[in-house]
Amino acid sequence: MCGFAGIVRPGASEEKERVDAMLDTIRHRGPDEQGIYTFSNCALGHVRLSIVDMVSGRQPMLAEHNDMGVVFNGEIYGFREIREELFADGATFRTNSDTEILLALYQKYGMQMLSHLPGMFAFALWDDRAQRLFCARDRFGEKPFYYAIGRNGEMIFASEIKSILASNLVDPVLDMRAVSHYLNYSYIYPTLTIYKNIFTLPPAHALCYHAGRIEIEPYWTLPKTNTKIGEEEAVEEFTRLFHQAVRRQLVADVPVGAFLSGGLDSGSVVAVASDYVPRLTTISFAFREGLDESPIAHTMAERYGTNHIDVRDIDFDTASMLMKMQEIFDEPFADPAAIPAYLIAKEARKHAKVVLTGDAGDEMLGGYDTKYSAFAYARRFEEQNISIALYRRRLQASRFAQRVKRKLKTLCSMGGESAAVRDTEIRMRALGIYADAPQNIAEYARSMFRLLRKEQARALRLAPLGDDYWLQEGLLGGNALDDAIRIDLLDYLPGNGFVKSDRTTMAVSLESRTPFCDVELATFAISLPFSMKVREKSAKYIMRKALGDRWTDAVKGFAKNGFSPPFGTWLQEPKVKEMTSFYLHERDRKIFDVLDFDGVQTVMGDGGAVWQQWMLLQLSMWLELHPCRLA
Repeated sequence: MCGFAGIVRPGASEEKERVDAMLDTIRHRGPDEQGIYTFSNCALGHVRLSIVDMVSGRQPMLAEHNDMGVVFNGEIYGFREIREELFADGATFRTNSDTEILLALYQKYGMQMLSHLPGMFAFALWDDRAQRLFCARDRFGEKPFYYAIGRNGEMIFASEIKSILASNLVDPVLDMRAVSHYLNYSYIYPTLTIYKNIFTLPPAHALCYHAGRIEIEPYWTLPKTNTKIGEEEAVEEFTRLFHQAVRRQLVADVPVGAFLSGGLDSGSVVAVASDYVPRLTTISFAFREGLDESPIAHTMAERYGTNHIDVRDIDFDTASMLMKMQEIFDEPFADPAAIPAYLIAKEARKHAKVVLTGDAGDEMLGGYDTKYSAFAYARRFEEQNISIALYRRRLQASRFAQRVKRKLKTLCSMGGESAAVRDTEIRMRALGIYADAPQNIAEYARSMFRLLRKEQARALRLAPLGDDYWLQEGLLGGNALDDAIRIDLLDYLPGNGFVKSDRTTMAVSLESRTPFCDVELATFAISLPFSMKVREKSAKYIMRKALGDRWTDAVKGFAKNGFSPPFGTWLQEPKVKEMTSFYLHERDRKIFDVLDFDGVQTVMGDGGAVWQQWMLLQLSMWLELHPCRLA
């Protein structure tokens, strides 16, 4: 796991000092080594967190004749098998690093290499003979990649936005489209950045820069649903691919641990990892404010004999953590779970340099019953050709609907508008449980997922957000019920989930790996029919069938709800209230160059607008602490 930066321009060999300054801002991503190499027209820089090939894996890594070089962030899973195949075809290798695989694949396949490249990655490869920069980002957006064109025409790229700004070649301009998306969804849409003139390479895309022109093309798309596969075959294949994914991600030249909660995803990872690593180090966490899952995690640790570490009651100052989040995240980011995620990563780093996680299991397999299970009911009614009117009456009368309604009421009574409450409500609306609901998922996606109410948007004088920022072309149809999972894979996961995990772990120099995003496993899981992911009373159906015998009874019986930090309570802390007064109630704050002062005061005075107040506070803090100008 690493960070990189670079500049392409005529005479780039003179940019070593500037690239060094860029690397200084992302030293946390790679504290073990630093390297810079300059070609006549390209300067490459790299900071390394040494995981594989501790001796000879230093970057930038050059081809044998120094006619190309690469900087790389991530891990290529199964790289040893790829290396053997390339070696059999005549390739030579000077290191045992997965980075060198990139050079060999490019030499063999050119820019078509990406179909042969598994793993999580972002890289930039300079071909000095062709005078071409070739870059790519992994399929699900686990690793970041940013770029910009400098004021003198330079091509600038880096692992984090702060590194691009450190070049002093870009005058950052605020993008109000991104501000609008943030205030509606609590994060920046994954194809935008907060700046108009700094860009992110979308997941599963490649970038080519040649002769002053940038060309960006997708190299992979979500697979189509396989309606012909049988359940027995699916269970067997899922089991095989899951074992393969975990085994591949255990490869490292440093000890590898695993996060262990009370859920199915992390429990499955630990169970299978224990087949290959005796006395695997597992780490559980318990916060005073949230649900304590550690007793359930302990049952898995005992069953598999792991070296278990239980971290409890981490003390932290919320006001200080809010300031820390502005340092970690280069863009406004309001997911309150970022704070515990950072604290967890910080504690885990004391015990491991690499951790496996259960991230993305919910998005791949339809986790959280209040999020996806209602679609199973809808699918059944649809397949039985039941009329909309009858479908709605039956759904409203179903035990599931009543259970969800009760849960929603309970969650609402607890105070604040948590993500769980929001997810429950919007899906109930989408499925017609409410009488005034949209009739299809496309309408729901356009109108029901926004945190910011229309009247609030008007009060803030915020321009309306166009549908094109949310909807993926050709993705949604009137009856595309199982596309809810695909929406999360294309939007929430790269825009929120992986931004959170990458920034919070790399801030403490910890590498996190996600077996559920192994390309073979993920492709297979996504292609499964919805009925094999979610049944009316069973989320993650395929995993329950494949791995259920590896779980303890406590794990099997635990209804996981996710971690929703008590940010409403945090807002009432004296120091945070002082911050709120400073950042949101004083007219000379920068936020009021962007949003209407009276509108903000209206939202801040709304006792039910806890989410909105949390987002506004962090937006104001971000604007004060980061450089930007209005267009």
